This record gives sequence, structure tokens and C-alpha cells, in this order.
Amino acid sequence: MLPRKRGESKTIMKIKEYHYDLYGWFAAILILSGYYLNANKYSECWIVWVIGNLSMGLYCHRKGAYPAAAMSFVIVIMNIYGYINWT
Repeated sequence: MLPRKRGESKTIMKIKEYHYDLYGWFAAILILSGYYLNANKYSECWIVWVIGNLSMGLYCHRKGAYPAAAMSFVIVIMNIYGYINWT
């Protein structure tokens, strides 16, 4: 859950949490799109993966899911390695 600011209503917090959850889904869609692009041999898959995994890492970190965040950041390094070796 996101930290609550002083004087912020519960309704505002729920709206912010909902929007942040959408950010997580957006990151997941980017990661899945990267898999699709990779399967069809598009070199753009690496860029999509980097953006998706960075976004997912930030999302997980904010949610307190530190192991998942660490994994996402390590995968970003592997994405960069893959991009350099593939292009």
C-alpha cells in the first residue's frame, strides 16, 4: 500500500492505489509484449523488455516486494546484455 499523506482522505488513497496498480499491469503488458517480439525475432524486444522490467522493478519496490524488484532489475541487466549481443 502506498504511504498516506497527512490530511489525505481514504478515497484519494484508494484512487492513487488503483492508478498505481494500473502501472503494474502496464509493466506486465510490456514484458509480455517483449516475449512476443522476441519470439518473432524483432530486435525491438530488448528495448520493450528494458522499459517493462524497469517499470516492474519500480512497481515491486514501491509495493514492498523487494525480491521481485531485485529480480526485475537483474533482468534489465540481462536485457541490455542481450541487446548488445543480438544487434
